[in-house]
Amino acid sequence: MVHERVMEKLAILSDAAKYDVSCSSGQSNRKNKDKGLGNSSGSGICHSYTEDGRCVALLKILLTNHCIFDCAYCVSRKSNDVKRAAFTVQEVVDLTIGFYRRNYIEGLFLSSGIFDNPDFTMERLVRIAKKLRLEHNFNGYIHLKAIPGASDELLKE
Repeated sequence: MVHERVMEKLAILSDAAKYDVSCSSGQSNRKNKDKGLGNSSGSGICHSYTEDGRCVALLKILLTNHCIFDCAYCVSRKSNDVKRAAFTVQEVVDLTIGFYRRNYIEGLFLSSGIFDNPDFTMERLVRIAKKLRLEHNFNGYIHLKAIPGASDELLKE
């Protein structure tokens, strides 16, 4: 049951993340053919390029698509009638480590709608990065979006 709920959140929050154009979200789905092995779903995986031209796969998700603001350009705006979801800090950490260990990804691309206030949201993003780096010794790439209005102290962290 828990796994199903996390997968439902992943579907919602990876779909919402595809609108951030700073990282390609091209997805391909391949169904198992007769006598074939496995299915492929590109949900949540994006590809970016390093300075040397190497292509890297990233888990591209939102922490939440709930937002207190109503920006006209944003798919997660408060007035938009979309299915809402939010990961816990631990769920993002577990997904990232799990995908990394299976060689699905080389890093995390994480953005978010704004929960309660900008600092509350930015603090959660920073907690995710710290847990990955300090508790799990994660050496993969981490791209965190700076939350508009978050304090300078949190952004420096």
